[in-house]
Amino acid sequence: MTFKDNMYSDQAFQGSKLLSTMDNQQKRNLTFLTIGLIFMLSGIEYAVILPTIWRYLQILEAPPYFLGLGLSAFSLSALLTGPLFGVWSDRSKTTKSIILFSNIFEIAGNFMYFLGYSKWLLLCSRLVAGVGAGAGSSIFGFLTRSTLPEERAGIFAAVMACRQAGLLVGPAFNLFLRLCDFKLGPFAVNKYTSPGIFMCVLWLLLQFVVLATYWDIPPISSEEGVTVLELKQQEEKEEEVPLMGSDEEAGRTYSAVNSDQVETSTLSETAHEASNPFQNFSVSRGEQAALTECPVQ
Repeated sequence: MTFKDNMYSDQAFQGSKLLSTMDNQQKRNLTFLTIGLIFMLSGIEYAVILPTIWRYLQILEAPPYFLGLGLSAFSLSALLTGPLFGVWSDRSKTTKSIILFSNIFEIAGNFMYFLGYSKWLLLCSRLVAGVGAGAGSSIFGFLTRSTLPEERAGIFAAVMACRQAGLLVGPAFNLFLRLCDFKLGPFAVNKYTSPGIFMCVLWLLLQFVVLATYWDIPPISSEEGVTVLELKQQEEKEEEVPLMGSDEEAGRTYSAVNSDQVETSTLSETAHEASNPFQNFSVSRGEQAALTECPVQ
């Protein structure tokens, strides 16, 4: 194999590596956007359920303390299942299956909230939906493994900002949910039950989004997890090297020209002295005349 063939093979390898890196970066960005959507839906769910749950419990003839039980049941389930999902994520090094599994509980819990036959079913619905929120621990573990230290804090802040955005826009959905008053088969859809079916549909749609736009990308420390940030740094270094080399080559060329000029001028002076024989001749004749004119003592 000639040097030219080696050069072409190296260029092809670098090109394939660049395309692979860009593909991994695109998957990484889509995965992070999907994670942001998950946290936004969790914020929307809290903001949609909270304004109507108290009146909903009153219709079901629940005592006042059921309000505290209903609100804390969600957090209790997330507290208990979070470590379990975290252990699952650490052992399997995968998060997509955990998210898909936990979303089933979100779908089932919100559908139970929509049914609302009794106060106990309503309480159980919040317990079941809280299991889905426990996947947040595995998601943060995934973000830690797949981000660089200098970008990790920004990504964590963006994810939490998505949840706050859900809390901000969530109450706005009640503007049209409170207008619901119709039958869905044997089930009544009103301003109290509509938040349950609304969130059930959103979490169901999220299942398809996760299937399409979420990847268990390798850890950032591995060779497959090279990011565009590192690629840009490498390109900047490669761009700086030819510039420095060109300056050095220019300096060497300039010094070579100067040395050639000095050598040329020296050779010309030597040739000029050699081509003028009368200079040495006149000096020798003058010395002889001075010697003859001096009297002998």
